[in-house]
Amino acid sequence: MADEITAADFFEKVVPEGFAADPENASQDDATLAYVVTGDGGGAWLLRVSGGKMAVERGTGEALVTYTVSATDAADAINARNGASPALLVPPRRPGQRPGAGSAVKSLRGTVEQNLTRPDGDAFRVEICFNGAATPRTKLTVALADQMAMAEGRMNPQEAFMTGKLKVEGDMGFMMQVGMALNS
Repeated sequence: MADEITAADFFEKVVPEGFAADPENASQDDATLAYVVTGDGGGAWLLRVSGGKMAVERGTGEALVTYTVSATDAADAINARNGASPALLVPPRRPGQRPGAGSAVKSLRGTVEQNLTRPDGDAFRVEICFNGAATPRTKLTVALADQMAMAEGRMNPQEAFMTGKLKVEGDMGFMMQVGMALNS
């Protein structure tokens, strides 16, 4: 498709331009995010936020949070197709959430594997690693639409878990720390 945004364009142009265009909501904390997109059309990018400005470079390195996703799933998210949204890669701030990564996120160590099911086709999968730590490890399985509702504050994650919409395998304590950190 001629109108399709590539991973390179998304991480090198769209995200930094969006960050610069919304200084009120931009992160106030210095942090580095890494994105590793596997497969054809993939690559790796480091997004460094410092002094309220974002710089992007190709490659990998030490990061507060590293997102790993297939090129197919990244393209779905970047181009908002097959039920996916850019918010799956660059999470929006929830209502009432302050700008910045916060000390709670900076203290997280571990990995969350998200398995986001879709009504048709393969699940959207993304691995989110905090501070380069492979363990503890937690796997979440939830419908992609329900994940979007939680990210937008329209669904309570605890309620989703209690009603069976959100399934958690692995280290439940770590998952609770992630939930508290992301909601701080």
